Amino acid sequence: MPSLRRLSSALLVLAALLSPAFVRAAEIGPFTGPEADAEAARLYSRANAFVQHVTEGRYSYAYIQFHWKRASANVDRILRAYPSSPTAAELRDGKLTLGEFAPLYFKERVLPRLEEKKVASFDAVNCAIFLYGMETNKDDAARKLLLADIIQTLCRQIRWGEALAYPILDNERPWLWNLVIRQTTIYRNDKLTDELLTNITAEHKPALLATVAEGLGFRGDTADDLNRFLAKQGDTPALRTAILAGLTRRELPIERAKSAHRPLKGLYSGVDGVQNPEQPSVDPAAWLATVPAGPDRDRANLVYARYLAALGRLDEARRLAPAAALADSYASHLVAVGDFETAEKLPAAFGLDAAKTDEFRLALLEQLAAWGPDQDTAAVQAQLPARLAAEAEFRRFRGTVTSTEKHLVVHEHTIADLPLNDPNLVGRLVCIWSLTPNRALRGAAPWDAIVYKFAPGFENLPPPKDKKKVEAAGR
Repeated sequence: MPSLRRLSSALLVLAALLSPAFVRAAEIGPFTGPEADAEAARLYSRANAFVQHVTEGRYSYAYIQFHWKRASANVDRILRAYPSSPTAAELRDGKLTLGEFAPLYFKERVLPRLEEKKVASFDAVNCAIFLYGMETNKDDAARKLLLADIIQTLCRQIRWGEALAYPILDNERPWLWNLVIRQTTIYRNDKLTDELLTNITAEHKPALLATVAEGLGFRGDTADDLNRFLAKQGDTPALRTAILAGLTRRELPIERAKSAHRPLKGLYSGVDGVQNPEQPSVDPAAWLATVPAGPDRDRANLVYARYLAALGRLDEARRLAPAAALADSYASHLVAVGDFETAEKLPAAFGLDAAKTDEFRLALLEQLAAWGPDQDTAAVQAQLPARLAAEAEFRRFRGTVTSTEKHLVVHEHTIADLPLNDPNLVGRLVCIWSLTPNRALRGAAPWDAIVYKFAPGFENLPPPKDKKKVEAAGR
């Protein structure tokens, strides 16, 4: 015989099961009658309003998905709980739509595509990968440049495994490892650097070692550290030249900051932060003297000459390299000290031909965007031929976002509104901006507007290849 306590518990459960609240929560239908018909009509009206009024371009994809999933759930409920209602009959006969979409098309094609767009608009990496993988994106060379920036961004987000496992062809694996090892070296993931050097084939190891050598110079290793690396890996002129390239890239922003009496904290070279700039580092001139005569010494002389020109020491630089090879570097010095007029006249002064003048102006445009007045930037951009319009806009914006002098706040449509229709260029800017000093100065996230720019609408969608994605998107 059950105890009084057990009987009381059973009665409480039974009372709960019979309560109106539980009955309403557990109801599954089918229901008939005027009230059921009215409820079916209400559910459809709400669903249709969600799809008609919560639209692309006005709302984030996450917000759209929330309401459009509710719209689909309303239709499912009408057909399940109120199958005899006039609304259900009209839905089955194809007389009612959700916005402009037939309900079945909406559920099986629109919602899965909406899921893709929501994922693409989640952050910088997702947005860039979405642009990289678009079916209409057929420019392999441009896609490879975008992929390089995606890999760099993954590494900077400490997502090493994802970067190394990115799906590429087997013959591109050494290229990808080279991108990753550059980041592991600069940002001191020495364990992973050693693993990559250990597992790379002998054929591709010299390229990785050169990348590591440059990274060691850039991150500020001491002369003893650099010599230990050379003793372990092989002391070659090529590696010494690579170290010199890293040293000069590090020293340039430091020397400029010192000459302008600016603080050393927070210096950048491109998107790479200069680590511990207040600590003494290896003198590039002294290191150059250690590179033996030969082809590598010639390359080292050019590296050092460009460094000198970028510091304004043009006469010294000309003793090591021809003037035409120094124009970009010297222009960066002139822009840094505010002599914009002289910088714009360098193609004639250095005897550059038409092709090299265009290359020079692209580089100057980026430098001016980072340091100079807007009117000078616009004047240089106007001198470039129409065929370089997209590249010029890319360089201008890259200069703006990598500037440590100008603070750009990116808002919802800032990147999408750029006159760029190449998904690769926009994807690269997305990655670059996410890594620059300006990344902390944000308005609304710009990813939704970018996805909408390159993939608007839901018309004529092919059936999803994976039925599981259809089911997941409708939940």
